Amino acid sequence: MHSYRRAFQYSGVFLCLAGILITISIGGCSREEKAAPMLAVTPNKIDLGELEEGEEYNRQVKLENRGKAPLKIFEAHSSCGCTVPSLKKQDLAPGESTDLEIMIDTAMKQGDVKKVVNISSNDPIHPIIPLKISMHVKDRHKSMGEDGAAKIFTSEKCTSCHVDRGVGLAGKELFEADCAMCHGEGAKGAVGGALIYGDYNNAEYVAHIRKVISYGSKNHQSMPGFLNDAGGPLIKEQIDSIIDYLKELSVKEKAEKAKSESKVGK
Repeated sequence: MHSYRRAFQYSGVFLCLAGILITISIGGCSREEKAAPMLAVTPNKIDLGELEEGEEYNRQVKLENRGKAPLKIFEAHSSCGCTVPSLKKQDLAPGESTDLEIMIDTAMKQGDVKKVVNISSNDPIHPIIPLKISMHVKDRHKSMGEDGAAKIFTSEKCTSCHVDRGVGLAGKELFEADCAMCHGEGAKGAVGGALIYGDYNNAEYVAHIRKVISYGSKNHQSMPGFLNDAGGPLIKEQIDSIIDYLKELSVKEKAEKAKSESKVGK
């Protein structure tokens, strides 16, 4: 009888000790969480409103460490060369803040434009915070001419998006690198027209598209010629590969549309 009672007492002591250890462990985790850095971006998005084309605009956002441990800002990165972030300070003590300068160049832009600057840090909850920037560029390249066409292929800020990404590529990869930013994902249109709905079985239409890609558009001066003979970065075979990809997209789109219509008919 005594042995059972003693065993029961020991088990009670063990459970108490286990409970204390768990409490200490949870308390330790809470302290670690409270000691973490926390990045706050103010404002967390920027609407620049209506802007002129061909101008540079500067904006500031505040980066603050609202945590209880030192914050390390690794990088502020934009995938587009026309949007340039500049960090003044990367190491922030708890409660400390700094400014992030952002320069936006509207050259070669038109209509509604959206950009993103990704800010990465050692914040354990939000290691990357996207800062979204929107604007409407009202001057649609009315005076672009040859100077503008040259700028898109020679200015470092422009070539990082319109040239460098497509070097050595062809077909789908080349379209996504050089064309999708204006003509949309899957060629369904954005600031530039949709290219997926064309009749790529029509020789005259294909010749027209090839001419516009190669030598530019007379109706839309924001579309320069991309063929190397016209001062662009692409060779004939690359342009042919873009047209082949557009034809492939068009065939798939028409097949999906026909399939959808047949289901509705049933």
